[in-house]
Amino acid sequence: MNVLLKKNIKLNTTPEENIKETILQYLIYWKWFVLGVVICSGVAFTYLRFSKTSYQTTAKIKFLDNSQDEIERSSDVNSIEFSDKVNLNNEIEVLKSQLLLRRVALDLNLTTTYYLDENINSTELWSNCPFKVIWLNTQDSINSKKNKFSIAFEKEGYKIISDDKLSDQIFQFGQKNKVLEQPFVLVLNNKVIPEKRDNEQYTINRIPLSFVVEELSNSLKVVSTTKESEVLSLLLIGENKDKSEAIINSIIDEFNKDGIIDRQLISQRTIDFVNERFIYLSNELDSIENKKQEFKKDNKVSFLLEDAKVIANQKDSSETEYYTLEMQIALAKLLEDTLKNEDTFELLPSNIGIENEGINTLIADFNKAILERKKVLQSGGKQNPLVLALSDKLIGLRKNILNSINLLQKKLLISIDNVQSLKQNNTGSFSSIPTKEKILRTIERQQYLKEKLYLFLLQKREDASVSKAITSPSIKVVDYAISNLAPEASKNNVIYLVALLLGLQIPFMIIFLVQTLDTKIHNKQDFDLLSPDIPLVAEIPFITEDHRVIKNNDRSVLAEAFRILRTNIAYLMPIKKYGECSVIFTASPIKGEGKTFVSLNLALTLSSMDKKVVLIGADLRNPQLHKYLNSDKNQIGLSNYLHDTRTVWRSLINENVFDNAFFNIVFSGPLTPNPAELLSNGRFEELLNILKKEYDYIIVDTAPTILVSDTFLISHLSDLTLYITRADHTEKKLLTYSLDLKNQGKLKNMAYVINNVGTSQGYEYNYGYDFGYGDDYRKVTKKAKWFRILKSV
Repeated sequence: MNVLLKKNIKLNTTPEENIKETILQYLIYWKWFVLGVVICSGVAFTYLRFSKTSYQTTAKIKFLDNSQDEIERSSDVNSIEFSDKVNLNNEIEVLKSQLLLRRVALDLNLTTTYYLDENINSTELWSNCPFKVIWLNTQDSINSKKNKFSIAFEKEGYKIISDDKLSDQIFQFGQKNKVLEQPFVLVLNNKVIPEKRDNEQYTINRIPLSFVVEELSNSLKVVSTTKESEVLSLLLIGENKDKSEAIINSIIDEFNKDGIIDRQLISQRTIDFVNERFIYLSNELDSIENKKQEFKKDNKVSFLLEDAKVIANQKDSSETEYYTLEMQIALAKLLEDTLKNEDTFELLPSNIGIENEGINTLIADFNKAILERKKVLQSGGKQNPLVLALSDKLIGLRKNILNSINLLQKKLLISIDNVQSLKQNNTGSFSSIPTKEKILRTIERQQYLKEKLYLFLLQKREDASVSKAITSPSIKVVDYAISNLAPEASKNNVIYLVALLLGLQIPFMIIFLVQTLDTKIHNKQDFDLLSPDIPLVAEIPFITEDHRVIKNNDRSVLAEAFRILRTNIAYLMPIKKYGECSVIFTASPIKGEGKTFVSLNLALTLSSMDKKVVLIGADLRNPQLHKYLNSDKNQIGLSNYLHDTRTVWRSLINENVFDNAFFNIVFSGPLTPNPAELLSNGRFEELLNILKKEYDYIIVDTAPTILVSDTFLISHLSDLTLYITRADHTEKKLLTYSLDLKNQGKLKNMAYVINNVGTSQGYEYNYGYDFGYGDDYRKVTKKAKWFRILKSV
């Protein structure tokens, strides 16, 4: 077709003509296009007739925007939770994820399929299956090549059909079956009566889980209804509507559950984190409280402020007591100094502040005795026995008082030492209060922080528990799975459309491929494209073997074609005087082009005008002319004349050929080993000169130009050289070769003749030869076999 387009451009054809010619180029094979459409449509019809009916199941879900709720729950800067906007592309990937579909397949037991075997098709069962298979081995042990078998219901149980063979053993429902590679238990539905399903056959197929998940992922379609919408449509095409609806609803439930679990997981992680921290904080709090307890115990601290007050009071009290003791010692010493003067009996000071009742009593007795002595002394004198007695008494009292004072001083010294020690202790305790307070505050601060954190996490755990308990779903089901009542009609239309396109495309591609790879000459357009400078004087139609030779008054298309050839060569012949003979050579690139056939019929056509014509068989290597007359191949002919000078030219002439008085033939003669030497010895030119005087036309059937050089040796003797080619046989590259022969002057006054046109029943030939001669030609071509058309295609 590409070559044809180039040709049309070269010939300056219009685009409309190019399109028309291209269409007509394929239109001649309309029967093959019709046959292709019929076959592909039949295949599509058969496929749809025996294929399973599929239904489309659809569900719609809307994604809820929970971001606002999560923001409210996440208002605390210390919150661990987070939120995000809905991304439909991410949700679609989750809906088609292997993990989610795997859970759906396991939940619905999609790895086991059940079919009711019918005459033509088998129907997939779902909820209406009369039994259930419980496999006794795991999915990992499935052999993908042997996991399908059938069962046949019997009155007493069921039989197994494996490898298209029905077993003789009858198995009971509920019985463990270990006959196959995959042991199982067949459990019958309680509502099913086996007797009523006698001879029913079912096929059971166990599919590996990975295959089920992959098939489900490929068949499930999740699309958004609109660009701005948050609604997704889930589409699934399946044979069983109930099964498809169950699958889609399960996918929605699993997806919703998965979303809830994901959001609950955040709360659960918060709870788990808090619980873990509780253990740590409890240990920390126990440690701090124990540390505080030990600190108070070691430092004898109950309440630091109160203890500080007590210590301060004790300090003040000890100082007061110390000063009191000091004063008592000073008073006792003063009294002692007063009593040490034994010569005087003077009154002692009473109530001077000594806090000792014994001493104060003795002083009081002493002073009383002094007063009595003074009274007696005034009345009785110093030697008065009463005065003496009172003096002794006073001495004894003084001594007792001194002893008591000494004892008091010792006691006071001991007391003052104790008070001094207590005072020092109180001073040390009081000075250590800030340090203890700092340490205690540090311990209490740690305790406070841990308790605060403990209470905070406790509150968070309660919040997380509440959040987990009230987690809202992330989707709203707009429509649960609903199956169309009618099967997928679009599938049938698409299949028929594909069948129509294939029915047209396959013949088109075959024809296009054949034409693209075709290197043969077919019609006049090939000559116009490849060798426009050399004229094409005739197109000889394809004729069967029964019509190879033109007869007298022949009105066939073949005869008309040679009449056209006869007319056209008249314009190519050089101008000669009236009655002068014309010499016409017929040549071809290779053998089998029909050179002898054209030469013979051209001679008969010229002789039909009552012109004397002689046909010379100059192909000395492979002569074919004798076959048309059923004569002897070795009869006398041109080779005899060229080889033997004694041969008379008239002995070569075969007259009245085909009962035509104007047509004579000179056969090639016996085969000779040196045809080139014979043709170049001058005898052939001598013969032509002789025959020119006897005939009006001399037609010379020469040898092929590519195979041998015989034709080039005598080509200068011709007035016109007809270069014979054959449609569907001659290579296009040979036209280039013939053009070189003309340019080099090896062939004189050359013109093309294409033979056997119409073998492939091309449109151009039918168009050119169907005016006035169609009936005769159709009578001939109707006898052509279909294998010729197949061969051409």
